[in-house]
Parts: sequence; C-alpha cells; structure tokens
Amino acid sequence: MKTFAVALTIVVYACAAPPETSKSATTTPAVKPAPITAVCSDAPNRLCPRDEASDDPSFLQFRDRMREAVARKDEATLKMMIDPKIRTSFGASDGIASFKPQWDELDAILKLGGAFRGGDSFWAPYVYANWPEAVDAFSHVAAIRSGVPVHEDANEEAPVVTRVDWEILAVIPQKNPAWFHVRTAGGKEGWVAAADVRSPIALRAGFSKQSGQWKMNALVAGD
Repeated sequence: MKTFAVALTIVVYACAAPPETSKSATTTPAVKPAPITAVCSDAPNRLCPRDEASDDPSFLQFRDRMREAVARKDEATLKMMIDPKIRTSFGASDGIASFKPQWDELDAILKLGGAFRGGDSFWAPYVYANWPEAVDAFSHVAAIRSGVPVHEDANEEAPVVTRVDWEILAVIPQKNPAWFHVRTAGGKEGWVAAADVRSPIALRAGFSKQSGQWKMNALVAGD
C-alpha cells in the first residue's frame, strides 16, 4: 500500500509539472524592425526617405538587377544596363566611354530610394529627387537616418552635442572629406560623419525607359 501511494504521488507530480518546452513556448517572439519610412514623419527641417520604385514593377526589377551587378562589381553587366549616351558631367560628355564605376557610391545611390519624374524617368537618391526647392542645395546636407550624432569635434570619440533624425543641416564651410561641420535647425553646431549625411548635389543617377527598356542615362554631381 505504501509503495502504491508513493507511485501515485510521482504520477500526480509529473502531470502537474509544466513541460520543459513551456518556457520557450511563451517567450515573446522577436519584433521585426519597422521599415525606415515608418519611423520618419514629415516635419519642418526634415527630409524623410522616399522610394517610388515599386510604382513601376518593371523599373523595380531593373533596379534590383543593377544592385546585384553593383554588389558583384560586375562591370560588364552594369554597362549593358547603361545608355550608351549616358551623361557623366554638365560639360562635354563622351557617353559610356567616360563612365567609370564608383561602386560604393552606386551602391549608396541605389539603396537610397528616389522618385519618378513623369512615367518614364526616375532619379535617385531621394535626397536629390525630393529636395525642397526653398532650401539652398549648396549649403545644406540631410541626415539619412535617425539618431545621427552631432559631435563637438570631427572625431567619433568626441562628446555628442545632440542627435538628429533625417534633419536638413546647414553646412559651415570646412575642408574635411570625412566630416561635415554643421548647424542644426535649433542652432547647435557640431560635426557629423560624412557617411551619415548626403548632399543634394552629390552624385546622383537618372534612369529612363527607352523602347520599353530601362537604362541609366545620367550619373552626375553638381548643379
């Protein structure tokens, strides 16, 4: 009888105890990061990311293929996607003969969205395509992400004065290719890493649809 009671106790305990997998089953699943545009709201002195590429599936497919070619540094494939008369400057242009792939810049341009200008023309990145006309393009840059640190000096170890979210920043002239000396809309001055901002007159790409096929027809900087 005593043996039976002990066995019954073990059975009852086993039934009451939670299974070993119950803890993992109730663990909160990882939250999928929200798209960048979901956390940027339009506001004064701010330039939110925009990408209209999906408005035309044929262009979106073309751009995806170009991004793959750029990632591979596949110059042969890239050149097949370029207009032989591509404009590479605002002066005399030799077309594709003057085209020199700038892989890192092309990668950044193709990742930073853009906008259609008419049904058969697209410009990237969004910083150029959507730049507000009221803001001087030569004396301003835009932060291209949230939480961009503005440092006291041109050094990532320098104290952070403030952080900005996609803000349009006034540039204080200073020669330093890796950093921009800027002033925020709130009047604070400091330094931002060049990788965290972009000028609307920096290198940008134009695309056009020709005889039913998309081609890159411009890769220029300046105004």
